[in-house]
This record gives sequence, structure tokens and C-alpha cells, in this order.
Amino acid sequence: MANKDPLAINAGDLRHAITILQVSTSVGDAGSEVTWIPFLTNVRAAINPMNGTDIIRSGQDVSQTYITITIRYQPGVLGQMRVQANNGTYVICSIQNILERNRVLKLTCLAVGANE
Repeated sequence: MANKDPLAINAGDLRHAITILQVSTSVGDAGSEVTWIPFLTNVRAAINPMNGTDIIRSGQDVSQTYITITIRYQPGVLGQMRVQANNGTYVICSIQNILERNRVLKLTCLAVGANE
């Protein structure tokens, strides 16, 4: 029996289409303006919830949701970029290049905005 390749991704697991966003800063009359523009679009991904916590921030109860997104290797993906998925927007907190082989990326992300 052959060993399973640890870098193999089952194509059926990549059921989500995501967009990876990068920050764009422009300077206008009112000062600098930050917008998020697409870096990669229609990237096939597996999205798995990790954990969630409830914290009190400034006297308000706030939930934080962490997820793991697995994609095929894409050069140029950096921390602090964002992921737009069907169910919300997430900040990329960390990136793992599995076995440093440039085949699989695992993104640990934190929910932002309304899906927090």
C-alpha cells in the first residue's frame, strides 16, 4: 500500500470560491483613503472553522471566529491581506506553506465586520 501524499488536496474539498484582497492606499483632498482591491479572484478553497471566543472589548461582548482556509499555492499571498468568502470577510493572521514545498497554503484567518 502506497503512502498518501501529505501535499495532496482532494479536489472535492475545494468547494468554496474566494477572493484574496490587498490593501490600496490613495491620497485625495480629504487625506489618505484605504480600499481593498482583488489580488486573486475565484480561488478554489477548503474552509474549516477552528474556534471562536467571546471577549469583552470596551464594555461590549464581541465574538471572534477563526477559520482555516486551504488553497493551492499562490505566490504573493501575505499576512494582513483579506479573504472574501461567500459567508464573510476574514483577515489573514498567518500563512503556512506546508512542508515548504510551494504546493499547499493554509491560511489562519479571523472574521471581521458583520460576520464577527
